[in-house]
Amino acid sequence: MSRRRWIGIAVAALAVPIGFLGVVLIDSVMHQFGACRVVRQRAFASPNGSQLVVVVWKSCGATVPDSTQASIVARGRTFSPESTPTFLSVRGHLDPVVAWSSERAVRIGFISGPDQIYKRDARVGDVTISYE
Repeated sequence: MSRRRWIGIAVAALAVPIGFLGVVLIDSVMHQFGACRVVRQRAFASPNGSQLVVVVWKSCGATVPDSTQASIVARGRTFSPESTPTFLSVRGHLDPVVAWSSERAVRIGFISGPDQIYKRDARVGDVTISYE
């Protein structure tokens, strides 16, 4: 076999693993662009402690605005941003004021109001939510 043919085989043999590593690296970088970071801020317990309003800040990179979100979780259950539905989502990282008036009623407010409201439900299960 000629020297030129050996060089061609060697280049082809190296191109496959190098190409595979390149695809894996690009996929990893692109996946991180879509990944969101969720930081739990506070949890506000109901009067008897059976439920919590969990407030999180969510950041998804430069293409999606940061948001503040709130969910209701039963005490003893694990909060998960993927499986726990939010009842409130507003633009920006804000500190809400949360006050339970009973086991079935909670008030939510902000010291400085949000610029944009994405979601604001009036009920979660048997809990009524009012906004100020």
